[in-house]
Amino acid sequence: MPFPIVLVESHYRSRSWFLALKNIGLTHIISVMPEEYKLFKKSGFKEKNILNLYYNGSFKKNDGNSISFYENFLNCSLNSIVHMDRTLRRKKDEYVNYYLIFLLNEIDNFFKRVKPKIIFIEPTWTHEILICKFAKKYNVSIVAPVKDKLLPNRFLAFKDENHIEFYINPRSRNALNLSNRAFETVLSDKPVQYFAKFNNRNKLDLKKIPKLYRLLKISLLNYRNPNIQNSIFNDIYVKLKSIIRAKYQLQFIEFKKLNEIKKKYILITLHVQPEASIDVVGAKYENQIEFIKNISKTTPNDFQLLVKEHSHAIGNRASSFYKSLKEIPNLVLLHPNENSRSAIRKASLVISNTGTSSLEAVILGVPAVTATKMFFNKIMLEENFDSIDDNVKQLLTKMQIINKSTIIKYLTKIYEGSYPGNCGDFQTDKSVLNISNIQKLKISFQSIIKSIY
Repeated sequence: MPFPIVLVESHYRSRSWFLALKNIGLTHIISVMPEEYKLFKKSGFKEKNILNLYYNGSFKKNDGNSISFYENFLNCSLNSIVHMDRTLRRKKDEYVNYYLIFLLNEIDNFFKRVKPKIIFIEPTWTHEILICKFAKKYNVSIVAPVKDKLLPNRFLAFKDENHIEFYINPRSRNALNLSNRAFETVLSDKPVQYFAKFNNRNKLDLKKIPKLYRLLKISLLNYRNPNIQNSIFNDIYVKLKSIIRAKYQLQFIEFKKLNEIKKKYILITLHVQPEASIDVVGAKYENQIEFIKNISKTTPNDFQLLVKEHSHAIGNRASSFYKSLKEIPNLVLLHPNENSRSAIRKASLVISNTGTSSLEAVILGVPAVTATKMFFNKIMLEENFDSIDDNVKQLLTKMQIINKSTIIKYLTKIYEGSYPGNCGDFQTDKSVLNISNIQKLKISFQSIIKSIY
Protein backbone atom coordinates (compact mmCIF):
# COMPACT_ATOMS: atom_id res chain seq x y z
CA MET A 1 0.00 0.00 0.00
CA PRO A 2 1.62 3.31 -1.07
CA PHE A 3 1.84 6.13 1.44
CA PRO A 4 -0.69 8.91 0.77
CA ILE A 5 0.42 11.67 -1.60
CA VAL A 6 -2.02 14.57 -1.91
CA LEU A 7 -2.45 17.20 -4.61
CA VAL A 8 -4.18 20.41 -3.58
CA GLU A 9 -5.85 21.69 -6.74
CA SER A 10 -5.03 25.29 -7.57
CA HIS A 11 -7.09 25.52 -10.74
CA TYR A 12 -5.07 26.18 -13.89
CA ARG A 13 -1.65 25.66 -12.30
CA SER A 14 -2.31 22.19 -10.90
CA ARG A 15 -3.52 20.58 -14.14
CA SER A 16 0.03 19.83 -15.23
CA TRP A 17 0.89 18.75 -11.69
CA PHE A 18 -1.99 16.28 -11.73
CA LEU A 19 -0.87 14.77 -15.04
CA ALA A 20 2.68 14.43 -13.71
CA LEU A 21 1.65 12.94 -10.36
CA LYS A 22 -1.24 10.64 -11.25
CA ASN A 23 0.95 7.68 -12.21
CA ILE A 24 3.69 8.12 -9.61
CA GLY A 25 1.81 7.61 -6.37
CA LEU A 26 -0.92 10.28 -6.20
CA THR A 27 -3.60 8.90 -3.90
CA HIS A 28 -5.81 11.88 -2.94
CA ILE A 29 -6.86 15.30 -4.22
CA ILE A 30 -8.21 18.32 -2.35
CA SER A 31 -10.37 20.32 -4.75
CA VAL A 32 -12.14 23.70 -4.56
CA MET A 33 -13.16 24.47 -8.16
CA PRO A 34 -16.23 22.69 -9.60
CA GLU A 35 -14.63 22.71 -13.05
CA GLU A 36 -11.51 20.92 -11.82
CA TYR A 37 -13.51 18.52 -9.63
CA LYS A 38 -15.42 17.33 -12.71
CA LEU A 39 -12.19 16.98 -14.68
CA PHE A 40 -10.61 14.82 -11.98
CA LYS A 41 -13.65 12.51 -11.97
CA LYS A 42 -13.77 12.43 -15.76
CA SER A 43 -10.10 11.39 -15.84
CA GLY A 44 -11.00 8.31 -13.79
CA PHE A 45 -9.77 9.50 -10.39
CA LYS A 46 -11.84 7.90 -7.63
CA GLU A 47 -14.44 10.27 -6.22
CA LYS A 48 -13.98 8.85 -2.71
CA ASN A 49 -10.36 10.03 -2.83
CA ILE A 50 -11.28 13.64 -3.61
CA LEU A 51 -12.00 16.02 -0.75
CA ASN A 52 -14.35 18.66 -2.15
CA LEU A 53 -13.85 21.97 -0.30
CA TYR A 54 -16.23 23.92 -2.52
CA TYR A 55 -18.40 26.06 -0.21
CA ASN A 56 -21.27 28.13 -1.58
CA GLY A 57 -22.50 29.56 1.73
CA SER A 58 -25.47 27.25 2.16
CA PHE A 59 -23.77 24.99 4.71
CA LYS A 60 -24.12 26.64 8.13
CA LYS A 61 -24.01 23.69 10.47
CA ASN A 62 -21.94 24.75 13.45
CA ASP A 63 -20.83 21.38 14.79
CA GLY A 64 -17.34 20.05 15.23
CA ASN A 65 -14.52 22.02 16.79
CA SER A 66 -14.69 25.80 17.08
CA ILE A 67 -12.51 28.50 15.53
CA SER A 68 -10.95 29.30 18.91
CA PHE A 69 -10.10 25.61 19.38
CA TYR A 70 -8.23 25.54 16.07
CA GLU A 71 -6.43 28.81 16.72
CA ASN A 72 -4.93 27.17 19.81
CA PHE A 73 -4.45 23.82 18.10
CA LEU A 74 -2.63 25.31 15.11
CA ASN A 75 -0.98 28.10 17.12
CA CYS A 76 -1.94 30.78 14.61
CA SER A 77 -4.24 33.76 14.15
CA LEU A 78 -7.01 32.96 11.68
CA ASN A 79 -7.69 36.69 11.25
CA SER A 80 -4.21 37.11 9.79
CA ILE A 81 -4.84 34.26 7.34
CA VAL A 82 -8.16 35.74 6.22
CA HIS A 83 -6.45 39.11 5.78
CA MET A 84 -4.03 37.51 3.30
CA ASP A 85 -6.95 36.32 1.18
CA ARG A 86 -7.90 38.95 -1.44
CA THR A 87 -11.47 37.59 -1.80
CA LEU A 88 -12.45 36.27 1.61
CA ARG A 89 -11.44 39.41 3.51
CA ARG A 90 -14.17 41.37 1.68
CA LYS A 91 -16.99 39.09 2.86
CA LYS A 92 -19.17 39.56 5.94
CA ASP A 93 -17.89 38.29 9.29
CA GLU A 94 -20.70 35.76 9.72
CA TYR A 95 -20.00 34.21 6.33
CA VAL A 96 -16.24 34.13 7.01
CA ASN A 97 -16.77 32.37 10.34
CA TYR A 98 -19.02 29.69 8.82
CA TYR A 99 -16.55 29.17 6.00
CA LEU A 100 -13.63 28.85 8.44
CA ILE A 101 -15.50 26.32 10.59
CA PHE A 102 -16.32 24.33 7.46
CA LEU A 103 -12.70 24.38 6.24
CA LEU A 104 -11.06 23.68 9.60
CA ASN A 105 -13.19 20.63 10.38
CA GLU A 106 -13.10 19.22 6.85
CA ILE A 107 -9.31 19.58 6.57
CA ASP A 108 -8.68 18.23 10.07
CA ASN A 109 -10.89 15.20 9.44
CA PHE A 110 -9.09 14.62 6.14
CA PHE A 111 -5.67 14.61 7.85
CA LYS A 112 -6.92 12.22 10.55
CA ARG A 113 -8.56 9.87 8.05
CA VAL A 114 -6.00 9.85 5.23
CA LYS A 115 -2.80 10.46 7.23
CA PRO A 116 -1.02 12.06 4.25
CA LYS A 117 2.75 12.02 3.97
CA ILE A 118 3.39 14.52 1.17
CA ILE A 119 1.20 17.39 -0.08
CA PHE A 120 1.81 19.25 -3.34
CA ILE A 121 0.34 22.73 -3.06
CA GLU A 122 0.56 26.38 -4.09
CA PRO A 123 -0.14 28.27 -0.83
CA THR A 124 -2.22 31.35 -1.72
CA TRP A 125 -5.84 31.11 -0.58
CA THR A 126 -7.19 30.60 2.95
CA HIS A 127 -7.81 26.87 2.55
CA GLU A 128 -4.25 26.39 1.24
CA ILE A 129 -2.61 28.27 4.12
CA LEU A 130 -4.73 26.26 6.56
CA ILE A 131 -3.61 23.02 4.91
CA CYS A 132 0.01 24.13 5.44
CA LYS A 133 -0.73 24.82 9.12
CA PHE A 134 -2.30 21.39 9.58
CA ALA A 135 0.62 19.79 7.73
CA LYS A 136 3.04 21.36 10.19
CA LYS A 137 0.94 20.18 13.12
CA TYR A 138 0.69 16.62 11.83
CA ASN A 139 4.30 16.49 10.58
CA VAL A 140 3.39 16.17 6.91
CA SER A 141 5.82 17.29 4.20
CA ILE A 142 4.70 20.22 2.05
CA VAL A 143 5.97 20.63 -1.51
CA ALA A 144 5.29 24.10 -2.96
CA PRO A 145 6.72 24.40 -6.51
CA VAL A 146 7.61 27.98 -7.52
CA LYS A 147 8.95 29.02 -10.92
CA ASP A 148 12.55 30.17 -10.99
CA LYS A 149 12.62 33.92 -11.66
CA LEU A 150 15.91 33.96 -13.60
CA LEU A 151 15.96 30.82 -15.75
CA PRO A 152 13.03 29.52 -17.81
CA ASN A 153 11.38 26.14 -17.26
CA ARG A 154 12.88 25.46 -13.85
CA PHE A 155 11.43 25.62 -10.36
CA LEU A 156 12.28 25.42 -6.68
CA ALA A 157 10.19 23.25 -4.34
CA PHE A 158 9.66 25.07 -1.03
CA LYS A 159 8.84 23.30 2.22
CA ASP A 160 6.02 25.60 3.34
CA GLU A 161 4.19 28.80 2.45
CA ASN A 162 7.36 30.84 3.09
CA HIS A 163 10.04 31.09 0.42
CA ILE A 164 13.03 30.20 2.58
CA GLU A 165 13.67 26.45 2.82
CA PHE A 166 13.57 24.29 -0.29
CA TYR A 167 14.31 20.68 -1.20
CA ILE A 168 17.71 19.77 -2.62
CA ASN A 169 17.58 17.98 -5.95
CA PRO A 170 19.36 14.62 -5.45
CA ARG A 171 19.79 14.35 -9.25
CA SER A 172 21.42 17.78 -9.53
CA ARG A 173 24.64 17.61 -11.52
CA ASN A 174 24.69 21.00 -13.21
CA ALA A 175 24.02 23.50 -10.41
CA LEU A 176 27.25 25.38 -11.12
CA ASN A 177 26.39 25.67 -14.82
CA LEU A 178 22.87 26.87 -13.95
CA SER A 179 24.17 29.49 -11.53
CA ASN A 180 26.54 30.83 -14.19
CA ARG A 181 23.66 30.96 -16.69
CA ALA A 182 21.48 32.82 -14.18
CA PHE A 183 24.32 35.26 -13.48
CA GLU A 184 24.80 35.93 -17.19
CA THR A 185 21.04 36.25 -17.74
CA VAL A 186 20.93 39.22 -15.40
CA LEU A 187 24.27 40.67 -16.51
CA SER A 188 23.28 40.61 -20.19
CA ASP A 189 19.77 41.89 -19.40
CA LYS A 190 17.95 38.90 -20.87
CA PRO A 191 14.19 39.11 -20.23
CA VAL A 192 12.51 37.02 -17.55
CA GLN A 193 10.13 34.34 -18.86
CA TYR A 194 6.65 35.79 -19.67
CA PHE A 195 7.65 39.27 -18.43
CA ALA A 196 6.81 41.04 -21.70
CA LYS A 197 3.56 39.09 -22.04
CA PHE A 198 2.28 40.30 -18.67
CA ASN A 199 3.07 43.89 -19.63
CA ASN A 200 -0.01 43.67 -21.88
CA ARG A 201 -2.42 42.61 -19.14
CA ASN A 202 -3.98 46.09 -18.99
CA LYS A 203 -3.91 46.81 -22.70
CA LEU A 204 -6.85 46.26 -25.04
CA ASP A 205 -6.03 43.53 -27.57
CA LEU A 206 -7.63 40.54 -29.29
CA LYS A 207 -5.65 38.11 -27.12
CA LYS A 208 -8.11 38.78 -24.30
CA ILE A 209 -11.02 37.25 -26.24
CA PRO A 210 -10.17 33.58 -25.39
CA LYS A 211 -9.95 34.47 -21.71
CA LEU A 212 -13.28 36.30 -21.88
CA TYR A 213 -14.81 33.24 -23.52
CA ARG A 214 -13.44 31.05 -20.73
CA LEU A 215 -14.85 33.38 -18.06
CA LEU A 216 -18.27 33.30 -19.73
CA LYS A 217 -18.15 29.52 -20.00
CA ILE A 218 -17.38 28.81 -16.35
CA SER A 219 -19.92 31.40 -15.28
CA LEU A 220 -22.74 29.92 -17.42
CA LEU A 221 -21.87 26.40 -16.26
CA ASN A 222 -21.83 27.59 -12.62
CA TYR A 223 -18.21 26.50 -12.20
CA ARG A 224 -17.11 29.57 -10.23
CA ASN A 225 -16.02 29.38 -6.61
CA PRO A 226 -17.26 32.56 -4.85
CA ASN A 227 -14.51 32.24 -2.23
CA ILE A 228 -11.82 32.57 -4.90
CA GLN A 229 -13.44 34.25 -7.91
CA ASN A 230 -15.60 37.31 -8.33
CA SER A 231 -18.59 37.40 -10.67
CA ILE A 232 -17.93 37.69 -14.40
CA PHE A 233 -19.51 41.15 -14.38
CA ASN A 234 -17.06 42.25 -11.70
CA ASP A 235 -14.13 40.76 -13.63
CA ILE A 236 -15.10 42.54 -16.85
CA TYR A 237 -15.72 45.81 -15.03
CA VAL A 238 -12.38 45.66 -13.19
CA LYS A 239 -10.48 44.78 -16.38
CA LEU A 240 -12.04 47.61 -18.41
CA LYS A 241 -11.41 50.05 -15.58
CA SER A 242 -7.78 48.93 -15.34
CA ILE A 243 -7.25 49.34 -19.10
CA ILE A 244 -8.70 52.87 -19.09
CA ARG A 245 -6.87 53.79 -15.88
CA ALA A 246 -3.54 52.52 -17.23
CA LYS A 247 -3.82 54.88 -20.22
CA TYR A 248 -4.69 57.80 -17.96
CA GLN A 249 -1.92 57.10 -15.43
CA LEU A 250 0.82 56.71 -18.02
CA GLN A 251 -0.18 60.02 -19.56
CA PHE A 252 -0.93 62.20 -16.54
CA ILE A 253 0.96 60.89 -13.51
CA GLU A 254 4.39 62.46 -13.07
CA PHE A 255 6.59 59.45 -13.74
CA LYS A 256 10.24 60.29 -14.40
CA LYS A 257 12.56 58.79 -16.98
CA LEU A 258 15.82 57.38 -15.65
CA ASN A 259 17.94 59.98 -17.44
CA GLU A 260 16.09 62.70 -15.53
CA ILE A 261 17.34 61.40 -12.17
CA LYS A 262 20.45 63.41 -11.27
CA LYS A 263 20.69 62.75 -7.54
CA LYS A 264 22.04 59.52 -6.03
CA TYR A 265 19.14 57.29 -5.07
CA ILE A 266 17.88 54.25 -3.22
CA LEU A 267 15.68 52.14 -5.49
CA ILE A 268 12.50 50.61 -4.08
CA THR A 269 10.62 48.23 -6.38
CA LEU A 270 6.87 47.83 -5.97
CA HIS A 271 5.04 44.51 -6.12
CA VAL A 272 2.02 43.55 -8.15
CA GLN A 273 -0.84 43.29 -5.66
CA PRO A 274 -2.82 41.20 -4.89
CA GLU A 275 -0.17 38.50 -5.25
CA ALA A 276 1.00 35.67 -3.00
CA SER A 277 4.58 37.01 -3.00
CA ILE A 278 3.46 40.04 -0.97
CA ASP A 279 0.09 39.10 0.53
CA VAL A 280 1.28 35.73 1.88
CA VAL A 281 5.09 35.55 1.85
CA GLY A 282 5.67 39.25 2.57
CA ALA A 283 2.44 39.86 4.50
CA LYS A 284 4.09 41.89 7.27
CA TYR A 285 4.85 44.66 4.76
CA GLU A 286 1.83 44.26 2.47
CA ASN A 287 0.92 47.96 2.88
CA GLN A 288 3.41 49.26 0.34
CA ILE A 289 2.78 52.96 1.03
CA GLU A 290 3.47 52.54 4.75
CA PHE A 291 6.49 50.39 3.93
CA ILE A 292 8.02 53.19 1.85
CA LYS A 293 7.04 55.89 4.36
CA ASN A 294 8.94 54.04 7.07
CA ILE A 295 12.00 53.70 4.85
CA SER A 296 11.92 57.42 4.07
CA LYS A 297 11.99 58.34 7.77
CA THR A 298 15.54 57.02 8.22
CA THR A 299 16.91 57.81 4.74
CA PRO A 300 19.57 60.59 4.65
CA ASN A 301 18.44 63.71 2.77
CA ASP A 302 21.22 63.50 0.21
CA PHE A 303 19.59 60.31 -1.17
CA GLN A 304 16.39 60.30 -3.18
CA LEU A 305 13.93 57.43 -2.90
CA LEU A 306 13.31 56.25 -6.44
CA VAL A 307 10.17 54.11 -6.49
CA LYS A 308 9.56 51.96 -9.54
CA GLU A 309 6.06 50.76 -10.26
CA HIS A 310 5.92 47.21 -11.60
CA SER A 311 5.12 47.38 -15.30
CA HIS A 312 2.53 44.60 -14.83
CA ALA A 313 0.65 46.63 -12.20
CA ILE A 314 0.02 49.92 -13.98
CA GLY A 315 -3.76 50.44 -14.11
CA ASN A 316 -4.44 48.05 -11.23
CA ARG A 317 -4.06 50.70 -8.53
CA ALA A 318 -6.12 53.83 -8.00
CA SER A 319 -4.35 57.07 -8.92
CA SER A 320 -4.61 58.07 -5.25
CA PHE A 321 -1.97 55.40 -4.53
CA TYR A 322 0.62 57.38 -6.49
CA LYS A 323 -0.59 60.65 -4.99
CA SER A 324 0.08 59.23 -1.51
CA LEU A 325 3.56 58.15 -2.59
CA LYS A 326 4.29 61.62 -4.00
CA GLU A 327 3.51 63.11 -0.57
CA ILE A 328 6.51 61.29 0.89
CA PRO A 329 9.47 63.71 1.09
CA ASN A 330 12.32 63.36 -1.39
CA LEU A 331 10.56 60.64 -3.40
CA VAL A 332 10.44 60.29 -7.18
CA LEU A 333 8.29 57.87 -9.21
CA LEU A 334 10.16 56.09 -11.98
CA HIS A 335 8.23 55.36 -15.16
CA PRO A 336 6.94 51.75 -15.14
CA ASN A 337 8.32 51.06 -18.61
CA GLU A 338 11.88 52.08 -17.72
CA ASN A 339 14.32 49.17 -17.73
CA SER A 340 14.51 47.81 -14.18
CA ARG A 341 18.06 46.53 -14.49
CA SER A 342 19.28 49.89 -15.77
CA ALA A 343 17.69 51.51 -12.72
CA ILE A 344 19.31 48.91 -10.48
CA ARG A 345 22.77 49.45 -11.97
CA LYS A 346 22.68 53.17 -11.13
CA ALA A 347 21.26 52.73 -7.61
CA SER A 348 23.27 53.10 -4.41
CA LEU A 349 21.03 50.54 -2.69
CA VAL A 350 18.02 48.40 -3.66
CA ILE A 351 15.21 47.58 -1.23
CA SER A 352 12.23 45.33 -1.90
CA ASN A 353 9.81 43.31 0.18
CA THR A 354 10.35 39.89 -1.39
CA GLY A 355 11.45 40.93 -4.87
CA THR A 356 13.94 39.23 -7.13
CA SER A 357 15.08 42.77 -7.92
CA SER A 358 17.20 42.58 -4.76
CA LEU A 359 18.84 39.36 -5.95
CA GLU A 360 19.45 40.87 -9.38
CA ALA A 361 20.97 43.95 -7.74
CA VAL A 362 23.65 41.88 -6.01
CA ILE A 363 24.46 40.14 -9.29
CA LEU A 364 24.80 43.60 -10.90
CA GLY A 365 27.17 44.72 -8.15
CA VAL A 366 24.68 46.82 -6.15
CA PRO A 367 24.09 46.25 -2.41
CA ALA A 368 20.53 45.12 -1.63
CA VAL A 369 18.14 43.88 1.05
CA THR A 370 14.67 42.41 1.27
CA ALA A 371 12.23 43.23 4.06
CA THR A 372 11.09 39.62 4.26
CA LYS A 373 13.69 36.92 4.78
CA MET A 374 14.06 35.07 1.48
CA PHE A 375 15.85 31.99 0.19
CA PHE A 376 18.62 34.19 -1.25
CA ASN A 377 19.19 36.17 1.98
CA LYS A 378 22.78 34.95 2.39
CA ILE A 379 24.00 37.42 -0.23
CA MET A 380 21.93 40.36 1.00
CA LEU A 381 23.46 43.12 3.18
CA GLU A 382 21.32 41.73 6.00
CA GLU A 383 19.06 38.67 6.25
CA ASN A 384 16.07 41.02 6.25
CA PHE A 385 15.44 44.73 6.68
CA ASP A 386 12.60 45.78 9.00
CA SER A 387 11.42 49.13 7.67
CA ILE A 388 9.90 49.98 11.08
CA ASP A 389 12.77 49.15 13.42
CA ASP A 390 15.86 49.19 11.19
CA ASN A 391 17.68 52.29 10.01
CA VAL A 392 18.55 53.04 6.36
CA LYS A 393 21.42 55.32 7.40
CA GLN A 394 23.02 52.49 9.37
CA LEU A 395 22.43 50.14 6.48
CA LEU A 396 24.32 52.50 4.17
CA THR A 397 27.39 52.24 6.43
CA LYS A 398 27.47 48.47 5.79
CA MET A 399 27.60 48.81 2.02
CA GLN A 400 29.70 46.15 0.37
CA ILE A 401 30.00 44.72 -3.12
CA ILE A 402 30.04 40.94 -3.24
CA ASN A 403 32.46 39.48 -5.77
CA LYS A 404 31.34 37.19 -8.56
CA SER A 405 32.86 34.01 -7.13
CA THR A 406 30.96 34.45 -3.85
CA ILE A 407 27.70 35.14 -5.69
CA ILE A 408 28.19 32.07 -7.91
CA LYS A 409 28.89 30.01 -4.79
CA TYR A 410 25.57 30.98 -3.19
CA LEU A 411 23.65 30.75 -6.46
CA THR A 412 25.00 27.23 -6.86
CA LYS A 413 23.57 26.30 -3.45
CA ILE A 414 20.21 27.61 -4.64
CA TYR A 415 20.36 25.78 -7.97
CA GLU A 416 21.18 22.55 -6.16
CA GLY A 417 17.47 22.76 -5.30
CA SER A 418 16.39 23.57 -8.85
CA TYR A 419 14.27 21.10 -10.81
CA PRO A 420 13.53 20.96 -14.56
CA GLY A 421 10.00 21.64 -15.76
CA ASN A 422 7.51 24.45 -16.17
CA CYS A 423 5.17 24.39 -13.16
CA GLY A 424 3.14 27.40 -14.30
CA ASP A 425 -0.51 27.62 -15.37
CA PHE A 426 -1.75 26.58 -18.79
CA GLN A 427 -3.58 29.86 -19.37
CA THR A 428 -0.27 31.72 -19.42
CA ASP A 429 1.51 29.04 -21.43
CA LYS A 430 -0.33 26.11 -23.00
CA SER A 431 2.97 24.26 -23.47
CA VAL A 432 2.95 23.33 -19.77
CA LEU A 433 0.52 20.56 -20.78
CA ASN A 434 2.82 19.21 -23.49
CA ILE A 435 3.95 15.62 -23.01
CA SER A 436 7.61 16.69 -22.81
CA ASN A 437 6.94 19.11 -19.95
CA ILE A 438 4.70 16.64 -18.10
CA GLN A 439 7.53 14.10 -18.33
CA LYS A 440 10.01 16.62 -16.89
CA LEU A 441 7.64 17.42 -14.02
CA LYS A 442 7.04 13.72 -13.44
CA ILE A 443 10.77 13.01 -13.08
CA SER A 444 11.21 16.09 -10.88
CA PHE A 445 8.28 15.18 -8.62
CA GLN A 446 9.59 11.62 -8.33
CA SER A 447 12.95 13.00 -7.19
CA ILE A 448 11.28 15.21 -4.58
CA ILE A 449 9.19 12.30 -3.26
CA LYS A 450 12.26 10.07 -3.05
CA SER A 451 14.27 12.78 -1.30
CA ILE A 452 11.55 13.00 1.38
CA TYR A 453 11.19 9.22 1.75
